[in-house]
Amino acid sequence: MKKINFLSVLVIILIVVPLSSFSQEKKGPDSSSAVTKESSYILAGTAFNSDIVFLGRKSSIKSPYISASAGYYHKSGLFITGIVSYLAASQQNRIDLFTASGGYDYYKKNFSAGVSTTGYVFNNKSYTVKSALTANLSAYADYDFDILEVYADGTMYFSDQSDFIFSAAISHNFYSANDNLKISPTFSLYSGTQNYYSNYNNNQRFGQHMINTGNSNTMGTGMMSGGIFNIQNYEFSVPVRYDFKHFRFIFLPVYAIPVNPATITDNQNTYKEDLNNNFFWSLGAIYKFSKQKK
Repeated sequence: MKKINFLSVLVIILIVVPLSSFSQEKKGPDSSSAVTKESSYILAGTAFNSDIVFLGRKSSIKSPYISASAGYYHKSGLFITGIVSYLAASQQNRIDLFTASGGYDYYKKNFSAGVSTTGYVFNNKSYTVKSALTANLSAYADYDFDILEVYADGTMYFSDQSDFIFSAAISHNFYSANDNLKISPTFSLYSGTQNYYSNYNNNQRFGQHMINTGNSNTMGTGMMSGGIFNIQNYEFSVPVRYDFKHFRFIFLPVYAIPVNPATITDNQNTYKEDLNNNFFWSLGAIYKFSKQKK
């Protein structure tokens, strides 16, 4: 009885805290949407992200998001989702992002794969490192070998210029006796280009802090060599998932190690990007609406 009361309180807390995509939006090992597709269903949820970190990079101002989401998943594998994200930073407090996604997931025993497309609509005051993006097109594959689960995806991100990001991850899954609890220590690697970051530096970052030079304002000219394909980020994470009836609770702590700093030009100054390791986390709850089996 105490266990039920505790979970009831946790459900209330998480629903009051408005499902967003975790970390880098990958499905990865232990996807929050990877619920069996024996029949069509609806997922609705809430989540809190401590900060928005993309490929190990983040804004100089912390960007905690409170998000609410809903999605329809057809038994054929087709799905559509929508997310509203609220920026809860000090003196910000606004809806910062609308996200809409659609795609197809395929599951067979230990194998899963899929394709999806996502559109972003950011508030024009948004300063998050992802705010230069407008859309993406992604494909992934995942196989669980029991000892290790292996995941890979390729994503084309669109802004003023496009970027291709490739990620790969390996994890080992630990299950409780009744399989309700799953813990998956994971190592991930991200490689790709950084044209989006050049656009962010030029328009969002420098544009919001224009440098006054006499009677004229000048902006930074962005980043050099953004089109070079490099390793961008290493991540260590420990996704924790707990299922209780129609609920799924997810906790995702992540430690990111960005590498290969960009060369940025700011008017007459040229300097290397200042990289720092980042710890961030997400906490969320999902409720599954589905037809009861007779």
